[in-house]
Amino acid sequence: MSLATSNYYSMALGKIPGGDQEAPQFEIHFSPADLGKLSEEEKHQVKFYFSQLKQYREEAPPAYQAKLSDARLRELSLSLLDGTVFEIVRELEDIQQLKERSLLNKRMKVVSAHKSRKVEMAKRHKEELASSSSKLHNLPLLRAQHEKERRDLEKKLAEEIRATDQKIILELDQIVSDQQSTMQQAAVPFFMVSNKPEDIQIQIHTLRFVQRLGTAVQ
Repeated sequence: MSLATSNYYSMALGKIPGGDQEAPQFEIHFSPADLGKLSEEEKHQVKFYFSQLKQYREEAPPAYQAKLSDARLRELSLSLLDGTVFEIVRELEDIQQLKERSLLNKRMKVVSAHKSRKVEMAKRHKEELASSSSKLHNLPLLRAQHEKERRDLEKKLAEEIRATDQKIILELDQIVSDQQSTMQQAAVPFFMVSNKPEDIQIQIHTLRFVQRLGTAVQ
């Protein structure tokens, strides 16, 4: 994100999708209010999500495990039930990858243009030195002029690449903000528009969980 990243974004009863392995036995951590309106298949599916999310939580840094509480993971499990969030995450990831490639190409064009300008200047300096070889008394002054020109160009190019990188960072920040807003609108727990590092880290872990779970249930 960007989420970094960012990187953005059906189960038969009794079976893990895509194989014959039996589904794990679930502890009951949902209240009747959580599950009351769900079918038996949906209840089983939500419990499977919850069980997997708890396993993923154990792999997160200890500082974040407490924030990924059972209550929030239950909310996340329920938000995943109809599959919409999995699709949203995949679409966000595709959009992010396209944007990152575009930004990388933009930076590479700037770097390539800078290289060409340096080559052109070096070629011109060489030609000027060659044409002044018979005027030895002019060479020290010419070399000093060349050195100043080289330093001035290096400074100018450094400022240009710095400005380019700042624009890229702003665009990446906007990608993160757009992802946060989209996930918040989808009522996914932990998501709100924020630039706080701790919020973004929790969101990154949540996205990874959803991506892994989406792969597991395909």
